[in-house]
Amino acid sequence: MNVLVIDDESSVGTLLRFNLHQKGFDVDTAGSAAEGYAKAQSKAFDLVILDVALPGIDGIEACSMIKSLEDYEDTPVIMISSRSDSVTREQARRAGAADYLVKPFTFQELQSRIEDQLSRPYFV
Repeated sequence: MNVLVIDDESSVGTLLRFNLHQKGFDVDTAGSAAEGYAKAQSKAFDLVILDVALPGIDGIEACSMIKSLEDYEDTPVIMISSRSDSVTREQARRAGAADYLVKPFTFQELQSRIEDQLSRPYFV
């Protein structure tokens, strides 16, 4: 399974890459929405983990951009953010996010959300 992590905090990307790799995932990281979008265009990912607060293009817009790609219509996107307000959560949902996780979170919680998303049947 290929996972794309988009987060401008390199420590978050490094930590998620390490932990996901330990669970058998192949992980690519990106530090910006533009870099993540370019990677999504060049390689198929089974799951995207996307921070809301990114410089330039924010995570909400990036989610919408990625979900508009033909190969990503059914790919789950898990948004991560320190923002817990209902407005941001709703914006993420409308942009196509499958789930929303508030920082700080445990890796076990993220892993559970990933397993949940990857076990769901997606219908075209």
